[in-house]
Amino acid sequence: MQYNQDIDKVSLHYQGTQIPVWKEFCQNYNISFFNSSGNKKGRNFIILSNSTEVGTIGYDLFDKNKRRVILDIWLRAEKYCGLGYGSDALITLCNYLHRKYGIKDFYISPSSRNKRAIAAYSKSGFKKIQMSRSEAKKEFGMDIFDYSDNIVMKKNF
Repeated sequence: MQYNQDIDKVSLHYQGTQIPVWKEFCQNYNISFFNSSGNKKGRNFIILSNSTEVGTIGYDLFDKNKRRVILDIWLRAEKYCGLGYGSDALITLCNYLHRKYGIKDFYISPSSRNKRAIAAYSKSGFKKIQMSRSEAKKEFGMDIFDYSDNIVMKKNF
C-alpha cells in the first residue's frame, strides 16, 4: 500500500509523465547492471541503511576514454528523502569510480521540479551547467533527459 501512495504523490508532481513499469526498468537496466561486470557499460547498486533497501544508484554511458559517466539515483519512498542517503551514495560512488577507473567528470540530469534532489546533488559537489537536450544528445549519443524540464549537473574531480 505504501508503494502505491508514493507513486500517487509522484504522479501528481510529474503529471504527463508515466512512472516506469518493471518491464521498462528491465529494458533500461539489464542483468549486467547488477553483476560485477557491468557489461563494461554501467552498473547499479542498492543503497542500504541498516539492512533496509532505501534506493538504487548507478552509472551508465561509462566512457573510460573521456573519463566521464552519467549517474542516476532513485530513493524508494519519500520517507527516505532528506536523510542524507542520496548525498552519501553519490559521494561514495563518485569516489569509487574516480579511484578505480580515473573518472573525472560526473553528470546527473534531474527534473528542475525536483528541488530536493537538486539540493542533494549540490551538497555532493554537483553544479548546474548549461546543456540543452540537443547538446546532451549530441555529446552522449542518446537522449539523457527523462522529462521536458531536465537540467544537467556536473561534478569534476
